[in-house]
Amino acid sequence: MVHNLLIIGKKSFLAKSLKKNISIPYKLVSFEDFLEKKNKYLKKFTHIINLTSNSKFVLNKYNSKNDHDFIIANRIKKLNLVFILISTRKIYKVKPNIKETDKLEPKCNYSKNKLLAEKKTMNILKSNYLILRLSNILGFESTTKRKLHYTFMDRFLASVKKNIIYKNPGVFKDFLSAFMFVKILNKLIRLNSKGIYNVSFGKKVYLDKILNWLNYYNTNKVNKVEFKKTILDNQDSFFLNNYKLNKEINLNFNLKTLEIDCKKISKKIFHEK
Repeated sequence: MVHNLLIIGKKSFLAKSLKKNISIPYKLVSFEDFLEKKNKYLKKFTHIINLTSNSKFVLNKYNSKNDHDFIIANRIKKLNLVFILISTRKIYKVKPNIKETDKLEPKCNYSKNKLLAEKKTMNILKSNYLILRLSNILGFESTTKRKLHYTFMDRFLASVKKNIIYKNPGVFKDFLSAFMFVKILNKLIRLNSKGIYNVSFGKKVYLDKILNWLNYYNTNKVNKVEFKKTILDNQDSFFLNNYKLNKEINLNFNLKTLEIDCKKISKKIFHEK
């Protein structure tokens, strides 16, 4: 079967990673361009992925007018397309080894809205959806300016500008490089996978280790100081269980893979600095 992917979101960081690394034929459009497309054009694709959002969806209480996922699902509900919805681990209660079936406990407007977007999409599309609950995605695109909310990478970049690395002894989270994410997406599309998946490394990754890898090519003298919550991140430790994903596509990632990717990111950051 020939697969064709429509990527919605020209300005997003993940869209730029997909453009460079996806092995499936694709077209890239803005959300506004998508809304103007006719069914004849959309039927050319087997999959559609949404990488757009807006500040009202991220910051405010839910309103379907601000939900791009809901709008896209409604637009394609009569077409035989698989909609790939990018969700977040923030819908879960924070703990280690989080499974897709574990307790959902969204706390911020963004995570509450994403959970509602998931539910509405499933109701509209019945089975033609692929929901990917992402953890921290690591990567760097110097041309990405627009920010709706700040990520781990944003906080890292802000700290190194001050020549500071914050120590986080014992704190662990779940990380994937953007390159790892694209490899996973490639496989899921080729297998015509549907349903809900945690997209994650699936193991504890300690922050101090990640920060050292990301700072690897920094030639400036860096001061390592004690953690400050408002500057870097929170101290909640968690990781997502990716057994379901691994069973579907047979992941071959390990800590060395992540280290190599982080050092590539570091080289790009400090080469372009």
